[in-house]
Amino acid sequence: MKRMLPVLLIGAALLGYVAGYASKPVPQPLLSGHFDASMIPSVNAQEHQDEVMPFGFNSPKEPPLAPDAPPVMYWNIDDIRKAHADMSERAARLVHAAGSGSSQSFGGGPVHVQTRNFSMFMLYRMYRDKPVLSLSKVNSVLDDAEQHAGAYDFYIFTGGTGEMILGGKIANRQNLQDKDGIIPGEYRGQPVVGAQTYKVKAGDWLLIPPDTPHQPKPDPGGFSYFIMKINVGVYPWSLIR
Repeated sequence: MKRMLPVLLIGAALLGYVAGYASKPVPQPLLSGHFDASMIPSVNAQEHQDEVMPFGFNSPKEPPLAPDAPPVMYWNIDDIRKAHADMSERAARLVHAAGSGSSQSFGGGPVHVQTRNFSMFMLYRMYRDKPVLSLSKVNSVLDDAEQHAGAYDFYIFTGGTGEMILGGKIANRQNLQDKDGIIPGEYRGQPVVGAQTYKVKAGDWLLIPPDTPHQPKPDPGGFSYFIMKINVGVYPWSLIR
């Protein structure tokens, strides 16, 4: 037994050395910066894949945009202010002939975009001190209230001051008509009952949801605004009204 003891001690030492070496961490290569080598396979794989576009389309132009979709556009605030002044002067010349027309609105200025899904333009609303017949045959100093079943209206007021009458119900509501007949979902009339009144001035913004009556009430001097009309999917025509 004494002769076997040295052999057993040497064997135990060898086993301990082997076990310790096997459990020693494997040296890793030194890399500068923050870099995860595990990302390399996934990066390489992405280089061989098509970019995933929204909704399964393989190009940002599929499906194609509407043929009347506008390009990048820019409007200078100086041009917008000048348009307000020009429309104000034109309205002042026509105010004495107001009995020949039923609208206080004058379009003009640098903004005019019309597409299937939205439209943008600039309007000026004239102050009137003598009543005329509105489109719905109401004797009034105000234009008829409007109500659009299928469109949001977004206003940015660009000049002047006044009030916007919003909500409630149009007491004398009628379908809007043009040369082709009744326009479904478009209504006009006045007075508006149970509405809220908002004071507006240049720089104010206003969002009018679909089916919400709204009526402009300009102060002396009138007011102008940029308007974007957004089709919510109800109207099959281009948004121009």
